[in-house]
Amino acid sequence: MNKTKSQNQTLVPNNYKPNKPKTSMNKKALSNMIAYVLLISITIALSMMVYGWLKGYVTGEEIETCSDNVNIIISNYECTEGPTGNLTVTLKNKGLFSTDGYILRVHNRPNAEFGFYTLNKTGSKLSPGQSIKDTYKFPLTKDKLETITLVEVQPFIMKDGKISCETYASQKVVCK
Repeated sequence: MNKTKSQNQTLVPNNYKPNKPKTSMNKKALSNMIAYVLLISITIALSMMVYGWLKGYVTGEEIETCSDNVNIIISNYECTEGPTGNLTVTLKNKGLFSTDGYILRVHNRPNAEFGFYTLNKTGSKLSPGQSIKDTYKFPLTKDKLETITLVEVQPFIMKDGKISCETYASQKVVCK
């Protein structure tokens, strides 16, 4: 080791480098930690806000539905088109339970897959095995329907309000 001695100096090695204070490295590590803590805090705060916002849209109550054994079918129909025509529909309750009514819808477009125009919102009560025959005169609805291509019936029951059943029957119709 080469050591030199100067006046009023102590012996210092030639390759001596003074130690830099480690504060700059510690400050860098500290700012990274603060950034991570802030990032996690902001994420948790945002997730709590989204939860609170969405909580109002979802109800905790179960939605009541009809039993699978509630079933109304279209057993027969007669349709005469034109301004003086009519639609006669015979409905039958093929289910195991009574219904409080039904919703009858029709459509006038070819190849329609669902009823668009509502003819009857209340229907009649139907006990199991009971049939009912309803006649509707053309023009149907305020849209002046003079022909139809599809009839659809959806039963409902009244239990703390109107509960429309998920099942429905539809029938393609040819008016003469």
